[in-house]
Amino acid sequence: MIKIAIDTGGTFTDYTSVGCIGDQTEQRIALKNPTNHDHPAQGILAGLKELAVVWGTDLEKLLDQTEKISLGTTLALNALLEKKGVKTALFTTLGFRDALEIRRAQLANQWDLAIENPMVLVPRRLRLGIEQRMDYQGAVIKPLNEAAVRAACQKCREEEVKAIAVCYLFSFLNPDHEKRTAEIIREELPEVFVSLSSEVSPRIREYERTTTTVINAYCTPVLADYLKNVKKELAAFGWDKPVHIMKNSGGLSDSQALENFGVKTLLSGPAGGAVGNLSLGNYLGRTHTVLADMGGTSFDLHVVSGGVNQLVPQTELDGYPLSIPMIDIRSIGAGGGSIAHVEAGGRVLIGPDSAGSIPGPACYNQGGEQPTVTDALLVLGLINGDNFLGGKLPLSLDQAVKAIQEKVAEPLNLSVQDAARIIYSITAEMMADAMRLVTTQKGNDPRIYSLISAGGAFGLFAARIMESLQMPEALIPVQGPVFCSWGMLGAACRYDINQSILMEKRQWDAKRLNTMVSAMKAEGMTQLERLGVETSRQRFDLMLEMRYVSQHHEISVPWTLGEFNADSLKDVEQAFYQTHEAIYEYAEDKDWEIIDLHLACSELDQENILFPTSKAISGITTKTVAGEVFNCQGEIAVPVYQDGDLTEVISGPALIDFAYTTLIVPNGFYCIQEDEGIFALRKEATDESAN
Repeated sequence: MIKIAIDTGGTFTDYTSVGCIGDQTEQRIALKNPTNHDHPAQGILAGLKELAVVWGTDLEKLLDQTEKISLGTTLALNALLEKKGVKTALFTTLGFRDALEIRRAQLANQWDLAIENPMVLVPRRLRLGIEQRMDYQGAVIKPLNEAAVRAACQKCREEEVKAIAVCYLFSFLNPDHEKRTAEIIREELPEVFVSLSSEVSPRIREYERTTTTVINAYCTPVLADYLKNVKKELAAFGWDKPVHIMKNSGGLSDSQALENFGVKTLLSGPAGGAVGNLSLGNYLGRTHTVLADMGGTSFDLHVVSGGVNQLVPQTELDGYPLSIPMIDIRSIGAGGGSIAHVEAGGRVLIGPDSAGSIPGPACYNQGGEQPTVTDALLVLGLINGDNFLGGKLPLSLDQAVKAIQEKVAEPLNLSVQDAARIIYSITAEMMADAMRLVTTQKGNDPRIYSLISAGGAFGLFAARIMESLQMPEALIPVQGPVFCSWGMLGAACRYDINQSILMEKRQWDAKRLNTMVSAMKAEGMTQLERLGVETSRQRFDLMLEMRYVSQHHEISVPWTLGEFNADSLKDVEQAFYQTHEAIYEYAEDKDWEIIDLHLACSELDQENILFPTSKAISGITTKTVAGEVFNCQGEIAVPVYQDGDLTEVISGPALIDFAYTTLIVPNGFYCIQEDEGIFALRKEATDESAN
């Protein structure tokens, strides 16, 4: 049987498959095709048909021999970023409807008074106050005014609202009013999607909880329609099993569950890469790794410190805080399709706008006229225009030259080659700065981290980033161009439960903790059974969301010592200090508090199967390229290797072509095969370093 994982990105969709059909030997097959933004479900089907051909069969037979399909999607994220979600209303405690707009009453940059806040997703006329009130312990102060709820529903009916977010004060301690409100909404407006904060984010902090609940209401109907279309398209070819969806937490759920929780899929694709990062690091014995994934639209970063995949209890996307457990992934607009443009003062900027897959970079020859990073790479001779996307998308050098000439070279009075070098260098520095944000700015020394190259474009920048941050090596797996979908193959089913507790060190109450954890575990067991995970394959990992008293943000502290007792206080304290030290490289002997409990309910870890190196030896060719990129002067001729040629050490300057990516080996660097299907790029030892 076969397992298939699909990652729908902003420019390309990646497909990774492992298994066998009938008595065949096991195969590992991956491919990429352009993302169909207008009809994403049909785009996935087209890619699966192409995958079936590579497997030597048709789609119906391929699906018949497939046991599991896992899907990572950008639909919910794109709906948020492009402001293409559904018309949404907010029901909130009377007198608090402006919390969504007041935010935290602080600027992202306190020195920039002209800074723009992100758009409020619910206009004021649709933020409707409902008479009701709970106190800080969840006790009812004022009962729910059901007539007010029905009147608000009438307003929504008149406004043709498609989704309603419900967020009452302290509902994370007592959800009764929210649940009754949902019942009334479904009576009055059965076609409207309802998002409850007590289900989406039952945690302290009113603004963050409200924002998370609103984003869920705003994006989920878009995702739900997409998932229904995917299942419908697959069903036409005989697929009757669940479709597993990748979540922000690095675990899988099914489409049935996530049709109500689109906010849990915002980082669906990159989360697969994070799972792969941990898996590859463990396999190679690297406890400190940074995954650098450069695709067509963005550059994503994920850090593993101490061999642990850390989740953050809260993060921010596009200026909106999200109060749900997520793998810590940072992203900037520096992908292959990121557009380069010149400001009036002569400054060259890269991104964040992207040419996407349609029309794509100018060199795609599909009508795009804006110069992109990919155009610059082609002009510099760093990518093979005849073998781009495995030969499925030949590139036009003439169109790339024209776009850079008109939009960058002429405004700067430079040659096209010099303009392309500037685009390359600025992109590299943007990525290096992003790398510093996830390492040095957090107190982590990049010199102890291995860099893992992923995405179709990062191999062209890996050496530059290594050199800039003095990193010891870059690891280049054969499956790097489809790394996120490959990571999904090893992802486990998972269900996360959060519950606020607000317990300071001096208020230690082991019995209260045990009662809460027991109830959470019972819920988790039920959900895992629904996902088909047998009791013997279930695991439960408890994390305490903790912080120093008066600190603003929490960290996730793993708890592995079973039930709590009076003596557990010291163990909790020690675990908090150790985790803080691992993340920030310091810890202080100060009072702390537990803010939330987070129980990760999952099946036992799955195995990520590595892809082998190509066995085909195609011969070494030469190519003329821009020498500066290789630490040389002028234009130089460099040897071009295929991955099947890498039986010995390759010293720079050289290029190594893989099916969907290219690796630059500059002068002073070398590349070796570290393991089957994994290559390592390192600096050659100098007399100075040897001493």
